[in-house]
Amino acid sequence: MSKEQIYKIVVTIATAIVTCLAIAFGLSSCNVTRTITTKSEYWQKADTSVVIQTKTIETYDASRKL
Repeated sequence: MSKEQIYKIVVTIATAIVTCLAIAFGLSSCNVTRTITTKSEYWQKADTSVVIQTKTIETYDASRKL
């Protein structure tokens, strides 16, 4: 075997190991955050106005048990 063939084999094995680790850690947990904002405005005839604004933040954390 030449040095180039050995180098290609080592790089292929290292890439495979790094890919497996990335998949293992990437699929082990999940964190999702969703923000919902609703705004309603009502203008009266005078200078007074009413603004109702609601904001809902939902967070979901999950982890896969190995």
